[in-house]
Amino acid sequence: MVGFFNLTDPEAYSAAVSYTRIACGLIVFSFLTVTLTGLYTAQGDSQTPFWANLIGLATNMILDPILILGPGPFPKLGVIGAAIATVTAQFIVMGIMVLGVMRQKKENVLKGIRLTAAIPGSYLKGICQIGIPSGIQDMTYCFISMILTRMVSGFGAEAIATQRVGGQIESISWHTADGFAAALNAFTAQNYGAGKMDRVKKGYRASLLTVGVWGLLVTAIFVFAPNTIARIFFHEPKAIAIAVSYLIIIGLSEAFLCVEITTIGAISGLGKTHLCSIISILFTSMRIPLAIVLGNTSLGLDGIWWALSSTTMIKGIIFTATFFWITRRKKA
Repeated sequence: MVGFFNLTDPEAYSAAVSYTRIACGLIVFSFLTVTLTGLYTAQGDSQTPFWANLIGLATNMILDPILILGPGPFPKLGVIGAAIATVTAQFIVMGIMVLGVMRQKKENVLKGIRLTAAIPGSYLKGICQIGIPSGIQDMTYCFISMILTRMVSGFGAEAIATQRVGGQIESISWHTADGFAAALNAFTAQNYGAGKMDRVKKGYRASLLTVGVWGLLVTAIFVFAPNTIARIFFHEPKAIAIAVSYLIIIGLSEAFLCVEITTIGAISGLGKTHLCSIISILFTSMRIPLAIVLGNTSLGLDGIWWALSSTTMIKGIIFTATFFWITRRKKA
């Protein structure tokens, strides 16, 4: 699999193999974390996964620069450190949620569950119809991210560290939007099933306004205080400079990111997960040729950041227009 990236540098190839072995070899933690988060949220308990993921996020943000760059007495592990940080954070999140099931006194669907019980065919069919398009979308996103990470790695360890840590910092946007998306998904599905399209539209507009304002606030912080944020995680001048550029460029698209994720939740609640997948895959794939073109100009690494930011803006606009188009047709 690593050979796909055509790594001619033996050292880079070895690092990529090590990363894959660690991250993919222990990917079960990631699978279980996502599953448990969904089950907790579906039962109306969003606090437990929120705190678990917050702790995991903080762990990842702390471990990434320490294990990748190796400041002070810590060893410089590069991409291997990134893999260790990710897996460690995923394990912590999973552990917290498993303990939550065991220690909570209130009812939990996981208590007394039989993993070997037969799944009714109708249930399995419905799960696959809704889940497979979303699964393909996420798989494609990861594949594209791997290619972009390969491009970023050509600019040095500082660039990789910035992408990793920057992604974790940016999660204050998408984690918030993801929470609204989960709530809006259930709200939309219930009211759509009851034929109350007016409530669907009102709920969407209220959510859109809320996450839009939050996204603009994050944009303001990223754009006007990038140095302050960068110096929290980095100490080397080169790493700080790269992080500042990343935060400013990516920061411009934070409101669009929040709108995109929230709208995906609303459209999925209407049963159109396949449409979400098509739009997301199409426009996320545009990042690769854009990154190649812009990365080979005078922009350099900033060109890759612009490829990420610009496509996020486009997706935010396209998804919003798609939601209003769907709901207008439903009314008709």
